[in-house]
Amino acid sequence: MNNLTAREKGFLYVVTLLIIVVLAYFFGIRTLNKKYDEYKAELQTLQERKAYLDQLRENNASMANEIEMLKASCSEIELSFIDKLETECIGQYVLKTFEDAGCPFLISLSTADVGMAAVTYPDGTTSPDGLVCTSVSVTYSSTDGYTVTQYNLNPDFTSKATVPVEETISQLSEQMGQGEYAKRKGYDEFLKALKKINSENPDCIKVSNITVTESNGVLVLSATINFYGTSLKNRISVDESHAAYTYWNGHTNVDTKGGFIGFPYVCDNKDSLWYGVQNRELDATKAKPFAAYWANALFAQQLEAAGDSYVRLIGFEAEAEPTPSVSPAPAAQ
Repeated sequence: MNNLTAREKGFLYVVTLLIIVVLAYFFGIRTLNKKYDEYKAELQTLQERKAYLDQLRENNASMANEIEMLKASCSEIELSFIDKLETECIGQYVLKTFEDAGCPFLISLSTADVGMAAVTYPDGTTSPDGLVCTSVSVTYSSTDGYTVTQYNLNPDFTSKATVPVEETISQLSEQMGQGEYAKRKGYDEFLKALKKINSENPDCIKVSNITVTESNGVLVLSATINFYGTSLKNRISVDESHAAYTYWNGHTNVDTKGGFIGFPYVCDNKDSLWYGVQNRELDATKAKPFAAYWANALFAQQLEAAGDSYVRLIGFEAEAEPTPSVSPAPAAQ
């Protein structure tokens, strides 16, 4: 090495430097370039992936909004029907509506489930969801424009009455066919109650049938009311309206110690809510569902005694003999 000339040494240094540069290129820069290209390609892939995920996220957000809108629409449809049909609640609602309208003299109330058509899918299978209907049939009586009325214990003719029974009957018997008892009531009140029920929820409550007949001097008023609801397997909405026809709004914790089902002819059980009440059944052809038993009996006696002059008894202008006076029926004990 020491024998080399300066020129040779310079040449050797140049060659060595070139070798180092070449080696650096092959083992350094070239490798880094290759890595750079790989990283650049990976970056491009990640950027494309990010763009896809961003688009997917936007689509998911849009889809979530659509799902919420569909849920709201489904809830609106669900809530347009009665969420649950319970006969005791419906019956209570119907009876109270008629009573509040001034038509309390119930003859009968019955309920029945009405079969509704099943929903069939295009593939022929049957939907687990469907429409349900409960039909309520009621029959009420008007008054006759003569006989003294009684509803529940008003007036009170039991042994627990504040005013002695004999005194109450004596006073009321003189009012037969007079004042408020001279007007036949029930028809307008019956229609008023039906109109209120029909307007309560026009989509789900519909009065389907009304009949009026006359029997024994009173109007027999009947109607059929249909309540529509749904039976849904996977319900979305929750009905928080607590409408009177879907939730119990009547008395609770009623004392039934003395028995509650079945009305005896004479109730002598001091634990019973009917203690002191007598159930007097009369001839079906003369029975008046709205009247106190004694008033019904007195009317029957007067009618029988009057004979052909009964027209004068009920207030019609006609030539007839004066109506014989009849003492009131015995008071309830």
